[in-house]
Amino acid sequence: MLTRIDHVAIGVADFRVGIAAYTRIGFDVDERGVARNDGDHLELVRSGDGLQSIAIASDDLAADSAWGSVDYIRLVEKKNAQPASHHPNGAQRIERVYIAVRDVAAAAAKYSRVLGAPAKMERGTVIHADMAIFQLGLTALGLAQPAAPGTTASRRRRGESATRANERCSSCRSTRAGWLSASWVRRKPRAPL
Repeated sequence: MLTRIDHVAIGVADFRVGIAAYTRIGFDVDERGVARNDGDHLELVRSGDGLQSIAIASDDLAADSAWGSVDYIRLVEKKNAQPASHHPNGAQRIERVYIAVRDVAAAAAKYSRVLGAPAKMERGTVIHADMAIFQLGLTALGLAQPAAPGTTASRRRRGESATRANERCSSCRSTRAGWLSASWVRRKPRAPL
């Protein structure tokens, strides 16, 4: 059975710069490019740019692997969780990872066969997308078809792609402060009160 998202691999063009950037936004990243959470982790890799793959833990790898495979998903053997890092931005664990797709119904059928689970269909008002959500323990995998302009729509124009990972945080204030301190995060001007 698939138990949770184990980790996500995030591609960076320059490994040292990537570690520095993730440290600057409040992640405790080790020299191997790993930021440990409560039962999962983010892993910076030296290839591509952005979200590269999603590893899902299985308590029966042989049986779960027999269902087949789909893009961006890699099954890994469930292991004992490593101690979590203390991230200054308050990140605790991966909550949900999204893949932008062209046809959410077709993708949901394909991923349902491979994951051995049904998807819950919903409209995402934050990312402006029709979504298929696969709950995997405390974590979830989302397939998102753009319903309006936004992040998901820009990713879809470039084809199906892993697009974003959401983290559960202990404090919205510390998380926001970490993101806003990063020079590469675009700030939206505040509306007058």
